[in-house]
This record gives sequence, structure tokens and C-alpha cells, in this order.
Amino acid sequence: MASALVQSMLENSVHIGHKREYWSPKMRDYIYGIQNGVHVFDLYKTVDKLTEMKEALKDLTHAGKTILFVGTKVQTRNLVEVVAKETWHFYVSSTWVPWLITNFATIKKRINYYNQLEKDLENGTLDTLTKKEKSVKLKELSKLQEAYRGVKDMKKLPDILFVIDGRYEDLALTEAKSGKITRFALLGSTGDIDKTEYFVPCNVNFIKALAFIFWELKTS
Repeated sequence: MASALVQSMLENSVHIGHKREYWSPKMRDYIYGIQNGVHVFDLYKTVDKLTEMKEALKDLTHAGKTILFVGTKVQTRNLVEVVAKETWHFYVSSTWVPWLITNFATIKKRINYYNQLEKDLENGTLDTLTKKEKSVKLKELSKLQEAYRGVKDMKKLPDILFVIDGRYEDLALTEAKSGKITRFALLGSTGDIDKTEYFVPCNVNFIKALAFIFWELKTS
């Protein structure tokens, strides 16, 4: 089984890390070697960590725990939104909003304001404003939508934070750790395993590889 999965990972470029000069010594145990100047992962260890993550996610989600998916790199945004919507969880696919976790009480007020603006647009309330006033509100709505559309229904802090590329989403992981939220991450060869509780060492730059990992996480 592991050999077949490793072969599929190779076909989907899961093994590719970053250039040899950009890496974290903390990922040393998960790196097989260097090919063409790029670190490559030991996929048998990737399989082990993927299995561990899958079992943990299964247990937590069956217990009704909520997940906040975070992937703000351009190549990951659409995937994060699709996965979150398919699984009925929350997401951040644009810039991480500072203090989203550590000062959620304040951020929640902004989310509520955003939701109210959307309602005002839908029910025609904004049409009662002057053209200039409506224009200002629409511009404000657009900015709020970019930041909060994936968390508009999040009434409390999530139980789980799941990030694509832990190094890139370091601020989100730091806030989650401070908030004692369970942390999951896909880590490239520049990752920091100490920032997460569950991680998978893998290619965090190719959408093909990331889609494969998520597919494996969803299957039993």
C-alpha cells in the first residue's frame, strides 16, 4: 500500500522541496537528498505523516470540531476555498488578517459589520443613500469581502487551523499556538515542525501536489 502511494506521490510531484540553499535544518529527517539543486522528500516518511494527519483529522471532525483553512499564496487560494466549501468549514485565502485569532472579539465586530453591509445591499437599503455614499459603502464592502468572506459565518474561534505552507503562513500558526488551537500544516523543506502539532512534509508550491494531498486526506 505504501509503495503504491509513494508512486502516486512521485507522479504528482509531492516529493519536490525548495532549492538546496533555502531549507530548514528542522526538516532534515524528512529530506531524502538533493536532485538538480532541489531538496526532495523521503516519501515513505511523508506517507507516515500523512496517515497520522488523516487519522487525527478524522477523529476531530467526527467529534464536530471546526477547521479554518489558510492558504494565501496565489497558487493555493482557489484550492483552499474549494476544500473549505466542500467540507463546510471556514477559510482565509487572501491576506491573513492580523489578530483574527488573538483578538477575535474585535475582529468579529468587523465581520458582523461586513455581514450587515451585504444584507443592506441585498435588501436595497444602500439604494436609499446618495450616489456618493453608496459608492463609499460598496468600496468598503469590497475590501471587507476580500478579508472576511471565508469566515463570515464563524461565530467563535475554530478548533483547528490548517495551513498550506507553514513558513508562508507563520503569523497564522503563531496566533493559533497562542490561542491554544490545534495546528495542522503542509510543510515544504523550509518548514518549522515545532510550529505545528500535525504536519506533512511535501511540495507546497505545485497545485497538482497539493490537490493530491487533499484528495488523500479526504479519502478513507
